[in-house]
Amino acid sequence: MLERRHPPVDWAAGISPFETLVSTILSQSTTVANERRGLDGLREVLGRITPESVAAASESTIARAIWHAGLARQKAPRIRACAREVRQRWGGSLDPVLALPTREARDALMSLPGVGPKTADVVLAMAGDHPTFPVDTHIARIARRWCIVDRSDYKATRAALEAWTPPAKRMAWHLAIIAHGRELCRARNPLCDACPVRRDCDWYRARQRGARRGARPGRPAARSG
Repeated sequence: MLERRHPPVDWAAGISPFETLVSTILSQSTTVANERRGLDGLREVLGRITPESVAAASESTIARAIWHAGLARQKAPRIRACAREVRQRWGGSLDPVLALPTREARDALMSLPGVGPKTADVVLAMAGDHPTFPVDTHIARIARRWCIVDRSDYKATRAALEAWTPPAKRMAWHLAIIAHGRELCRARNPLCDACPVRRDCDWYRARQRGARRGARPGRPAARSG
């Protein structure tokens, strides 16, 4: 249902795996719009975003170019360090990494400066067509609300989602659940009345039961969410 509501848009189409990596680093702690503005700013300054062009630029140049994405002073050295590593270790291309089995490719990506499991999984899924299920804050929240997982750590959440999802659907469902989290299933004040999957949501059903138990005779239950 959510996939029909939010048809997957492959935002990595037409850009290189390295650009996907840079984009994912820029997306940390910011909005999609600001991440795109940061990527566009870097492209305007460097012409092409490649390991060679980024490694040759100074950290201050990169920081000025990506300032729209926020935390530019932290992200610039990470991006430059990744560029230098990709150039030195894999000849300026992530293709050899993405050709590896998923676990090995993930380990290789996570060996890059500032690349954690989420960033690695996004690159694997979006640039390498690996059947992994990246987990962001929206997905982690919804996975708990749907009782797919009762833990909050990244690895357990990803494993539970991958066990729950057909491999061919992981990228589409990853994107659909993120869109659902942004639109309706928010951390605060979720719009449950407009949710198309609320009848299957464990968290919603539990709240409804709690509201009914807490209602006084002759008075309506307090409105949830």
